[in-house]
Amino acid sequence: MALSVGLMIGYYIGVSSGVNKGIEQGMAQEKAAEEARRQEAEKEAAKAVNPFQQATTNPFEKSPANPFENVQVNPFK
Repeated sequence: MALSVGLMIGYYIGVSSGVNKGIEQGMAQEKAAEEARRQEAEKEAAKAVNPFQQATTNPFEKSPANPFENVQVNPFK
């Protein structure tokens, strides 16, 4: 009987003293840190430049040679 009363009193004191508040604060801090990391990753992704936009000319324009000129379609010839 004394053990069950002690457990109930301990539970009541633990809940009323703010143990849950600390857990909630920790979760809120972790969510804020995750949000900051996500925003930083979005900024970095926005800064990344499309590599195809940097090309001033088409690299395939300079070679007029046909790469398929010597290709044989029929392998039995």
